[in-house]
Amino acid sequence: MKQRYMEILKKVYPNLTPRDEAIFEEIMNDEGLGKCKPKFNLWGFLFGWFYLLYRHAYVEAVAVLIVSLMIGYFYLPGMVVINSLIGGFCYYFLYLNKFSMDVDRCGGVSFPDMECLKNKAKTNKWAVVFAVVLILILIWPVVYAIVTGHQLRTPQNPY
Repeated sequence: MKQRYMEILKKVYPNLTPRDEAIFEEIMNDEGLGKCKPKFNLWGFLFGWFYLLYRHAYVEAVAVLIVSLMIGYFYLPGMVVINSLIGGFCYYFLYLNKFSMDVDRCGGVSFPDMECLKNKAKTNKWAVVFAVVLILILIWPVVYAIVTGHQLRTPQNPY
């Protein structure tokens, strides 16, 4: 089963390098799912959950974001550190589990629909653009207050 998953992964993963192929093969267990074995990915480390959005791993990206926000609630710099560490060292694990779900949705391991898998494996720049715009909209009041010197909280408006 592991060999079949690797064959499918080689056909549908965009720009699969020999290093990525070796890492995927190393962390893949017999059922095709990833083992949580820390392997470094530079793009995942630099961009965290944005890179997962770019790779169509939406559920995984939201999970990384939620964990980062929970850590950031207690210690703000920890949010960036956790985001980078999870994105950098767990990218292959998260992507393999997403890939396994995609294979199940697209016909199973025996006779997968390759076009369906290729569509799910494509990269998506618009998800990242949407996330950046959403973040900018959410932090705009703070940025506006910093730039103009306007106070967001006044005695008349404590909220």
